[in-house]
Amino acid sequence: MRVVIDEYGTYVHKKRNRFVTLNNKDKAIKWEFSADKVSQILIYRGAAITADAIDLAVEKGIDIIYLDRFGKPFARTYSCKFENSAAIHRCQVRAYDSEKGVQLMRGMIEAKVRNQSFLLKSLAKNREDRELEEVAEHIFSLCAGLPEGGDIDISRNRLFGIEGEASREYFGALGTVLPEKAYSGKRTKQPPEDLFNALLSYGYGILYTEVEKACVLAGLDPYMGFMHTDRPGKPSMVLDLMEEFRQPVVDRAAISLVSKKVVKPEELKAVENGFYLDRSGRHKMVEAMSSRLSKIITYRNYQHSFSTLVLRQAREVVKFICGQEEAYSPFVYGG
Repeated sequence: MRVVIDEYGTYVHKKRNRFVTLNNKDKAIKWEFSADKVSQILIYRGAAITADAIDLAVEKGIDIIYLDRFGKPFARTYSCKFENSAAIHRCQVRAYDSEKGVQLMRGMIEAKVRNQSFLLKSLAKNREDRELEEVAEHIFSLCAGLPEGGDIDISRNRLFGIEGEASREYFGALGTVLPEKAYSGKRTKQPPEDLFNALLSYGYGILYTEVEKACVLAGLDPYMGFMHTDRPGKPSMVLDLMEEFRQPVVDRAAISLVSKKVVKPEELKAVENGFYLDRSGRHKMVEAMSSRLSKIITYRNYQHSFSTLVLRQAREVVKFICGQEEAYSPFVYGG
């Protein structure tokens, strides 16, 4: 269970084996949650958590994530006792300027492009939309142009070019599926300019927390990636691995919420040049993401939740860069 603390003036404290949320003004108890049933605590600006509650969360292995109003994480709390693997970090460094780095990029971008294509094909089938199916087929065909090797810099530039082309077509095609009032037909962020983009940004924030946790558990350095540029404070490895799960987890959840009018444009709050989800919209997206991450699917003849698959892929990266596997197999969801 994910607990969302987003009401201004509330704080979380510990009461034996439970988390209790109080209103800072009248100290009245609002909610109580058993620590044994909580997997993650999401805390927004304006809310707080006590040291005792943090201690209980660390003891139970519960994530505490701090987010801004757009759902973008800016901090995380986890145990000081956690040990990262220096050996794996050294493998990450060596892989970046080698053929392995390019192979990882290729695999992750191919997975993203194929996942975009499969999602559009699924939408086209449900709507009997031949034009949408043709766009999906064209996006899929771009995979044939992904470089197999050669000069590292040339290969990277080619990979980024194909990723960009596929994403433009993908987000443009979604404009033919979703209501005009909810989606402008292009991906916008910082801030989002419509309901669908606000849902995506918020959902990607939740996915980020899941992928970052997987990277840490697998022993990867979250800030040492292969696709996204290195900048101070930029979790490049997390952003890299997220690419395989954006469409299967976040986009499908957001499309469903908009198409079924579960979340409406009225559940947006305006900021300069854009919008963010109000409290009702945020809670609906958290619920949808929790359902999606816990969804059980069959992948390579085994049953997995999307959450366990995220960790599986982080460990697949480790096996590849450390030489335990000859190739990296990215996650592609065709269901």
